Amino acid sequence: MKLLCTPPTVLNDDEIAQITEAAIRIAARVPLRVGGASEDNREGTYTDQLFAMLRDFGCDIEDNERVVFPTQVIDRVVQACAEHKAAMPTEFPDFGDEIVPSASGQALWCCDPHDDHIRSATVQDLAEFSHVVDAIEGLGRAHPTFIPQDVPSGSSDVHAFATIILNSSRPYRVSVYNAELLPHFIELDTIARGDREAVNKEPTFAAKAWFNSPFMLTAENVDIGMKARELMGLPITVSTMPVAGASTPVTLAGSLAQMTAEVLQCNVISMAVDDRLMGWTAGPLAVDPRTGIHSQSGPATLLLGLAGRQISCHLFGGREQAAGGPTTAAKIPCAQSMMEKTLHTTWAILGGVRSFGSLATLAFADIGSLVQLMLDIEMVSHLQRVLKGIRVDAETIAEEVIAEVAPRGAYFLGDEHTARHFREELWLPELVDTRVPMAWMSEPQTMVDNARAKALRLLETAENKCPLSEEQKRQVREVVADADRLVSEKGMGERTRM
Repeated sequence: MKLLCTPPTVLNDDEIAQITEAAIRIAARVPLRVGGASEDNREGTYTDQLFAMLRDFGCDIEDNERVVFPTQVIDRVVQACAEHKAAMPTEFPDFGDEIVPSASGQALWCCDPHDDHIRSATVQDLAEFSHVVDAIEGLGRAHPTFIPQDVPSGSSDVHAFATIILNSSRPYRVSVYNAELLPHFIELDTIARGDREAVNKEPTFAAKAWFNSPFMLTAENVDIGMKARELMGLPITVSTMPVAGASTPVTLAGSLAQMTAEVLQCNVISMAVDDRLMGWTAGPLAVDPRTGIHSQSGPATLLLGLAGRQISCHLFGGREQAAGGPTTAAKIPCAQSMMEKTLHTTWAILGGVRSFGSLATLAFADIGSLVQLMLDIEMVSHLQRVLKGIRVDAETIAEEVIAEVAPRGAYFLGDEHTARHFREELWLPELVDTRVPMAWMSEPQTMVDNARAKALRLLETAENKCPLSEEQKRQVREVVADADRLVSEKGMGERTRM
């Protein structure tokens, strides 16, 4: 038996229809602003190329900075959605019972594993973190966790990618925030993997464009998406991350309507450029009105994620799943970090999510922490055991064992049947303290203390599993040095990260 559950829903069919119909009208009423500095290429700016493709698709360009999506253009995308949905299967396989956890984040800050002091992240932090990730079986990486701050800011993402390559068993994803540095990412990925064709087909790094909600796409984002398309043949990908109460209405229904409208516009761009329907590309957040900052955790964000999945299925087809994962506003590993992370991850698992990033992150991924990573792994281990459910057969029902042992009393602990099965049947935590009170008082330790001890032990013992030759390592360092020269010559600063 596996844990069986129905994905949670927060909207009924009529509510989904109301929001979707409003979104279709909004997408046609509100233009997309495209602006800011743009990199020139031999055929003009990438923005000019995008505008030309959108005009050919039926959009209007006003004052060379606003894209207007006529109703017939939005209707064309909605029709494409309907055709895509009709072609989707009506039956889907089981969600499965294996959790795939990944460390993530793009933190400029490090929560020091020795004392929880918050300081700027360094190349050494990222290198050591890479060693630890490789030492933990089954742990992946969705983002670098640390963006080093002891390097030139304009090329810090290149340094992050190179540091991972030089300190890991394989390259892991880093996002490109500067189109002019895209060739450096391509070269680094090619050195690490030894195959430019494979890099073009499926790059390790992410080169995508993001809406600046509400309804804005900077030229810098256009450059990244269009240049990746030009150099690598990748279809353009455009996503949006609206914040309820800041970049959308504070009402969740209003935020969903605007979010869906932005998704429709993202799909217009994709169809105009690559004749491709992208699907749902939104990751909703909510504002904390007390501080004015966005929040990746809490009931509002959870509800937006659940409802977003329902609207996605309504428009594009597919299977309803929950959304979310182990995010927190906490700045250090603590009760808050575990409450928020556990609640969001549990809801997501009940809704069918099995792949999670955000391990090792604090402060909505602005801070990275090795100690928090240890706590997150323990949480995933707990939930993984729940997902495995109860095995029912003659061996586990243990009728003969009961008949033999029970008449003698509670001696199952010493029985061979227990020795054979306890590892698979029970959960054996590393960090949770299950001792009786008297034992704990003689040597008091909290779960965070145990996590810190484990993190420091791994820092001491984890090895660098980089497989590159000395010549390849030299080539990696040359690429990084060239990126530093480029940002110095052009005075390029750090880009806004998503």
